Amino acid sequence: MSTGAAPKETLPMSAEQKKSVAQVASAAQMLAALLLLFGVLQLAGGPVAWLLYEASLFNSVLLMALGALTAFMGFVLLAAASDFRFLGEHSRHSGNHLRNLANNLTLFHQVQLGLAGLLALVVLVRLLS
Repeated sequence: MSTGAAPKETLPMSAEQKKSVAQVASAAQMLAALLLLFGVLQLAGGPVAWLLYEASLFNSVLLMALGALTAFMGFVLLAAASDFRFLGEHSRHSGNHLRNLANNLTLFHQVQLGLAGLLALVVLVRLLS
């Protein structure tokens, strides 16, 4: 039994709205690149802090976990940026891209809350030690 192709939902967008969506897409791509860069720096900084600066193993692992979550947030935001771009370029499937965009942004903010909790744990550990 075939489910068929996904429905084509069209959202009417003016030229000005498409331009705004394209600007948001490029800003999201730049932010995603920054998050990926900071994530990689934190991932590399964990072992460096442990080996060269004699940081505790726990702090080094936490730094690497923060780096992994930051890089993951960059990848999720990159997916959202591509949905922004497709939303502005391909109006035939704009409803599907809007739905994907909402799902990606929801995941981004869920990971952001998790990262905030991890940062709170790091601050708490630093205050107690």
